[in-house]
Amino acid sequence: MPTPRRSGRPRLLGALAALAATALGLSACSVVVPVRVAAAAAVNTYAQDYGTAKVIDDRATASVLIVPAHPIGTLAVFVHGSGQTRDSILSTRRDFIVAKELVEHGYLVLAADAGGRAWGDAASVDDYEHLIDTTVRDHGVRDVFLMAESMGGLATMQLASRLPDVRAVTAWYPVCDLRTMEHKPHFAAAIAKAWRTGDRRLVSPVAVPAVPLTIWASPKDTVVSAARNAAVCAAEGRKAGAPVTYVRTTGEHGSLSNFHPAQVLSFFEAHRTAVEVRRAVAESAPNARS
Repeated sequence: MPTPRRSGRPRLLGALAALAATALGLSACSVVVPVRVAAAAAVNTYAQDYGTAKVIDDRATASVLIVPAHPIGTLAVFVHGSGQTRDSILSTRRDFIVAKELVEHGYLVLAADAGGRAWGDAASVDDYEHLIDTTVRDHGVRDVFLMAESMGGLATMQLASRLPDVRAVTAWYPVCDLRTMEHKPHFAAAIAKAWRTGDRRLVSPVAVPAVPLTIWASPKDTVVSAARNAAVCAAEGRKAGAPVTYVRTTGEHGSLSNFHPAQVLSFFEAHRTAVEVRRAVAESAPNARS
């Protein structure tokens, strides 16, 4: 009669084979991360706090999309800072609190790795543009809003110039002139890698389109100079004819004093196409004229 040890081996091998097949299948496609499972699988994640929204981790495109239970046709895109990835809206409190506010009001929220760079180089901007176009098409999005954090300012301003559905932009201590960062030891190697080709003058400083813009930045920021970056974006935006609000905050780079979810939501809501449509309908209704 076989020993218990021998009889267990086929079952063990079968189980391992099944697990390997499952892992192989998952690696090749998008994964809808169940909220409760995501919370148990990762440390310091806020995925469970998105409630009934779906957290979709698309490994093929290195992006995360949060889909609310009742979407309203709006998309907000996080363009992350240096050292961050698509997971910033799941693991970083300052980004999460803004994303959660938007998701609770029906906004889809998208974040991507963009090659891990996004120093305004063509490859990262093209990557964001493709993801945004795909999301707009697949989810029936009417309005796109961009949210730049630090390094992400360079890509965000270019995207706002390219994409016709962008209604407004927010920026937290944005980099608006690559020249102010490229000689800093902590960032020099990453910038050199991102800009092996291409003309850096494109983002020195970056052009700002005539799109409504709100900026938060602190004069105490020692990582990204507000005077040489945020103030430059504000000036360039006004020169282009954009309505610009520049909020001077306190604290160092990354300080929560820059992040006000209700203000972001209110700013975006004021520029949604649906808001203008509802206003026009209300003004033309019989009761409105009586």
